[in-house]
Formats: sequence, C-alpha cells, structure tokens
Amino acid sequence: MPPLPPLDSDTQCPAPGRYPATWEEVEASLVRAERFRTSSTRPGLWEELRSHRALIECLFGSVRRIWLAGSFVSGKLDPSDVDVAYLLDASVYGAVSDPDDLVDVANLGDREWCVKHGMRIDAYVLSLPATVNFNDLGVVGAMAAGDSEVFQILGLYDEIWQRTRYTRRRGYLEVSL
Repeated sequence: MPPLPPLDSDTQCPAPGRYPATWEEVEASLVRAERFRTSSTRPGLWEELRSHRALIECLFGSVRRIWLAGSFVSGKLDPSDVDVAYLLDASVYGAVSDPDDLVDVANLGDREWCVKHGMRIDAYVLSLPATVNFNDLGVVGAMAAGDSEVFQILGLYDEIWQRTRYTRRRGYLEVSL
C-alpha cells in the first residue's frame, strides 16, 4: 500500500499533481495512519464522506472516479471538511432527470445543506466526456456533442483542486472506483 504522496514542508500538502489512490489507500493514509491517530476530525469526516458517496451512488448507480483535495489531503491533523468531486460517466450523469432526483443532486452539492445534514462535505458532481476513444478527440465531428465544455470544466476543477488559498500549488488524489 503506497503512503500519502510526500508532503511539501511549507504547505503540508502533496506537491502539485494528481496522485492515484484506491479508496482503501486513502483511508489508510489519511484516516488510520499513525500520524493522524490523535485527530479529532478525520474519523468522523471519513464516515461522512462514506455516507455522502453512498447517497451519490444511490442517485447515479455508480461513480467512476473521485477527486479528493483540500486540508483533508494534507498533513493537517484536524481538517474541517472534505473537498470532493465525483466524476461520472457521461451516460450515468445524463440519466438523472427526475425532478426530485435533480433536487437531491443539487442538495448533495450544497455545502450548507450537507453541513445541516451532518456531512462536512464540499462536493461537486461532474460528468466525464462521452467520447471514450482517444483517437476520436482530434477528429473534427468525431468528439461527442458537449465534450468540449466537459473538458473545459474538468480542466477548471483540476486547476482549482491544485490551488491553495495562499497562491501556492498543491496536489490532490484521484480515487478510481
């Protein structure tokens, strides 16, 4: 099991970049690791993230990947929340159309709603591109409609996840499910 990526001594965050991890590795590195044994928030945040993920999966059926960032993915002993982006296959993302389900999705992405319901989660639900064949990306007319915007949104979040409040850059985790 690989440990958490090395932390920058100044920011206590991983160096800029996206680091692959499994769900189990995240728990082992960010919740159960000896360095976090005395954390008063990490175990609870992990359970809240598990609950939040379960609610997202109930609505969508599956999540392809998760991006985790912020103080939870740092050396901070007691982070205050978890920053998460759920990346869904385009077909799964577009299949939710029931008005009640759309309200649920909006609520799960609303930090205040999450906190009110016992989850210190700052969440985003994002679509992955519908184009799955990499060779089609450069062919005019071969990329799925709307994928250009999807790529722009993913790029935006990739950039946001690598920013700190203090103009420094940091890394984040990508959990494949």
